[in-house]
Amino acid sequence: MSVVSASPAPHDPSPPLDLHACREAARSVRASPYRRQVYDAVRPHETSIHRSRLPLGPLLYAAARDGRLVWHAADEFALLEPPIARTRDWTGSDAGRTWLARLDRSWEHVMFAGPPFLLMALALPIAFIPAVGRMALLLIPIAMAWLVAQLAVGLLRLVFHHRAAPDDGARGLHWTVTLCHVADPAHLDRLLRAALNRSKDLADAHIRADVADGTHVVMCLERGITTAAARAAAARVSSVVQADPVPTGVLVVRDGGHFQPPDPEAQRPLSFIPRLLTAVALMIVVEAGFVADRERSACRAAGDCAGRPATWLDAGSWLLGRMVFQDRGLVAATGSAQWLGFLMPVVGIVVVLCLVVAGRRHARYLRKRRELRYRHLRTAFADSVRVLVLVVLDIERDAVIQAVAQAGGPDAEPDTAGGHAIFRLGRLGKIEVILAQSTQGTVTPAAMMPTANRLIEKLRPDYVVLTGICFGLWSRELDGGDQDLGDVVVSEYVHNVDHRRVTSVDGVEQILWRGERVQATRALLSAFRAATQGWVGPRVHVGAVLSANVLSDSTAFRAGLRRAFPEASAGEMELTGLYAAAANHGCGWIMAKGISDWGAGGLTDDTRRTAAGAAAAFVVHALTYGTLPPPDRDR
Repeated sequence: MSVVSASPAPHDPSPPLDLHACREAARSVRASPYRRQVYDAVRPHETSIHRSRLPLGPLLYAAARDGRLVWHAADEFALLEPPIARTRDWTGSDAGRTWLARLDRSWEHVMFAGPPFLLMALALPIAFIPAVGRMALLLIPIAMAWLVAQLAVGLLRLVFHHRAAPDDGARGLHWTVTLCHVADPAHLDRLLRAALNRSKDLADAHIRADVADGTHVVMCLERGITTAAARAAAARVSSVVQADPVPTGVLVVRDGGHFQPPDPEAQRPLSFIPRLLTAVALMIVVEAGFVADRERSACRAAGDCAGRPATWLDAGSWLLGRMVFQDRGLVAATGSAQWLGFLMPVVGIVVVLCLVVAGRRHARYLRKRRELRYRHLRTAFADSVRVLVLVVLDIERDAVIQAVAQAGGPDAEPDTAGGHAIFRLGRLGKIEVILAQSTQGTVTPAAMMPTANRLIEKLRPDYVVLTGICFGLWSRELDGGDQDLGDVVVSEYVHNVDHRRVTSVDGVEQILWRGERVQATRALLSAFRAATQGWVGPRVHVGAVLSANVLSDSTAFRAGLRRAFPEASAGEMELTGLYAAAANHGCGWIMAKGISDWGAGGLTDDTRRTAAGAAAAFVVHALTYGTLPPPDRDR
């Protein structure tokens, strides 16, 4: 198998063609030295005397009508065929429902059954004309002889001449170029690229997209290329790669990049059962008339038709009974009727075997579709991320709801989980956002640690984000730092400053800080750091955050924290509780809060609102930035 990498093709106008132009094109194809190979690719013999498709001229005209003929000139055109596995979609589309398309698909059946049907239809009225009634007896054997000859030739071809071509498998699951006529070999690649683009347009317009189809490619049958120069050019084109050590006679035309093969067993199997049952029913109808006529003629001469299939209904019931191995109490006396009765059990066995095969194929198809469905669900669940956003103040809650709405999220939907009020904020891309609120600190029943613990256990989020307001420790004015009110602080570490030992040495009080210093979840920290790129809001500072059950409003207390923790960026009251609850459940966590004050007074509603809004906006920006990975749920 060869691969032809194709870039976008030039504009292909494909002007409307008349039947005369298509017949002239067919005449030039017939002049090809590979005429027989080309015809076997375009109009193959199946199991009858004639070929299975329309003559080449009308076939090209039918293809031009439904868009399958890629026409650049009379000496440069290609014929496309849709995948056999998607026949139902194609035949149900506007392109596949034209009368010419129907005639082309049914040509083999028309040629097989059309002449005998016309002969039998002609024999019926002739039989009631006394002068020429005997001719009806001649027309029926001619019709039967036609059918027998078709079946005999088909059987002989099947036994002695039918061999699966190496490229037959290409047609089942892919669009295929069965005829490629190009006088100038230098234009071969251009024509194949145009065929690829046309097949994409046809597939998008007329065939329902299916994950089982894999990557869209076009298979070009080498035996459908009409000249030796074009075949040689196909092998020399730089974009052709021999995928198999042994040439398979197929050129695979694609855009390049990743290739996903189709899943054959997940394609809906072609249903031949309705046609089979219809053919059997028609056979019984015709044979019933024949048997009834034979038996009625014989029994009338004997004067007794009792117990014989001498009427059409009795003959049909007798044939059907023979096919299903049931005795209907009727006995045929004529040799021709007995012979048909002998063949009916064979027909019944064939029908049962066909039903079994079709049933197994359909069961396999349903199993593969079920596997594809659950694989898709597993992928969808694996790629989705649930984030629980926790706040404390009402102004922080409203800021998050507003930020999600501004990012295109739905309206907040109030709900409860574990006896706690929550707001479902919908999806931002693959991120599902849930908002909940606790009270200040970590130690009361409604505070951060017990609230987060209950909600994480009930909602099972992948990540938890704490947002709201905090106080800064590196004010530009007070400390000579780089922080301003409204800036955002992201926690690289959390340091618990509640746990301390207070001692006295020589009458001087000393504090030994014993709280943990823990880093935020790596995936969240990396995603929030990355989201600072392109962020146009207030400045974002990433650093250590001090957490204690103390509402700081003291210059002395703040100064003591700065002396003990000179690397800290901010302080707040809930992050230690969030970390403890998240660690208890193995859940990722981080904090992003806005600076509303400096921990030494000056806190107002305006500074709260500005800081909470900046923090909420940055959290939404970070969640939708595209760098937050799904967690490893298999751990």
